[in-house]
Amino acid sequence: MKTLLLFFIGIISAVTYSQDGSLDTSFGDAGVVVTDIGNSQDFAYTVVQQTDGKLIVSGSKRINNENDSILVRYLEDGSIDSSFGTDGVVSADFGSGFYGYEFLFVDNQNKIVAAGNQDQGSNTFFIVARYLDSGQLDNSFGTNGIASIPGGYSMMLLADGSFLLMRFSASDEVSISHYLNDGTLDTLFGINGIAVSNYSGESFAIRETKIDGQGNIFVLGARDNNANSDIILMKFQPDGYLDTNFGTNGIVSKNIDALNTFNFSSASLDFTNDNNIVIAGSCGACVDLFEPVMQPFFLKYLNDGTPDPNFGDNGTILHPISGFYISELIIQQNQRMLVGGRVPDCFEGGGIYVLSRYFSGGTTDNSFNGASPPLEFYNTKSISQEDGKIVTIGYTLWYNGEEDIVLLRHNNNPLSVTDFENQKTTIYPNPSNGVFTIESNFYSEKEAYQITDITGKTIASGELGDKQTQVDLSSAQSGVYFLKTTNGVFRLLKN
Repeated sequence: MKTLLLFFIGIISAVTYSQDGSLDTSFGDAGVVVTDIGNSQDFAYTVVQQTDGKLIVSGSKRINNENDSILVRYLEDGSIDSSFGTDGVVSADFGSGFYGYEFLFVDNQNKIVAAGNQDQGSNTFFIVARYLDSGQLDNSFGTNGIASIPGGYSMMLLADGSFLLMRFSASDEVSISHYLNDGTLDTLFGINGIAVSNYSGESFAIRETKIDGQGNIFVLGARDNNANSDIILMKFQPDGYLDTNFGTNGIVSKNIDALNTFNFSSASLDFTNDNNIVIAGSCGACVDLFEPVMQPFFLKYLNDGTPDPNFGDNGTILHPISGFYISELIIQQNQRMLVGGRVPDCFEGGGIYVLSRYFSGGTTDNSFNGASPPLEFYNTKSISQEDGKIVTIGYTLWYNGEEDIVLLRHNNNPLSVTDFENQKTTIYPNPSNGVFTIESNFYSEKEAYQITDITGKTIASGELGDKQTQVDLSSAQSGVYFLKTTNGVFRLLKN
């Protein structure tokens, strides 16, 4: 096993910074770890952090077109944990058709649960393996540590170590199964262990599944159409059945214009501290000289599935057209939004890795320096560690030699003052003949605002970027208007 330097685009400055978004130089080689396992092709799919701070990466390795599933454990400084498995690596061979551990969790007993789908001819199986902290299979789970379940699934681990499996059982039908923490089907869940829900509409590609703090199950997906995509969110109750009080019979959908007939889309979701849902993604295609043309977007829904009227344009923010393909959303404790992805290389695959941060209102946080130095690799997953630092994994690109596992760690402080927390907003004169002065104890960031009339129509918008800002409604008719910011909604009375 060897560790290599990652290929950097451009020149890396010798000066290091602890600014949010900068690489954490205490991790690996100046913030970067690259791992080659036995001169094989190595792919990293997902990552988790254990309670002791160690990182486990799951994926696969390939030698002579034969695939083995792998787990690799790293110490907090990015070095390989040689006490895990064999020299830090656990390898498993489930035969052809199994391409690696797509799902990875640490349960309530610090056991490691890894899973993936396997194609065997016309049949599909879902393989779940549970390991002890040492990397040995846990024989108290399944059959000698492994459960093989017919069908292809997406997996979610529950707080008690049991797990849910979800799949489309028909084009307009979703089934959720519950398995106990020993790997056996919970026959008291749904009907004989399976809860089946019907819905209106066609099936779609699942982008992410996630469980909120109340045990509700969210399924995020996308359906790519001709020059646009439907971003679809479904909500299921903890009993596994579709929550028909959410959106329209359990579903909300937003159509995003892709600007090109060969579009492809991404989407990721997370929850705010008041249980609302934010979705970030991109929709677009590679056009012209193989250049990516993407529409990055944010969507925000209240917990009943209605668009948040105080976020962007009735819950939607479309950022300027760019090459940014968003694949990951993490909402920090202070409610700022971390977004990871890349500018795709449409010709050879991979692309330039991008990590950005946004304020809770959807505007860019320019104090975050996640783009320097630029790095080229295929990113697959990002997580926020307990201390707030951000770990991203992926693998090097095929045209730079056989693929190797990549880990990066960024500095990041999620405990800074919540956006506009304790902010006092004063508006005067109010009533006014049309010119209102808005005073706020802002920090260094700007905040977007909208002014709407009583019908909800937007009549003005902009940014409150100073301690004192004037808003001119002289041309508006007399009446009541509403100033909407992430800090609240304020009534304006124009004489």
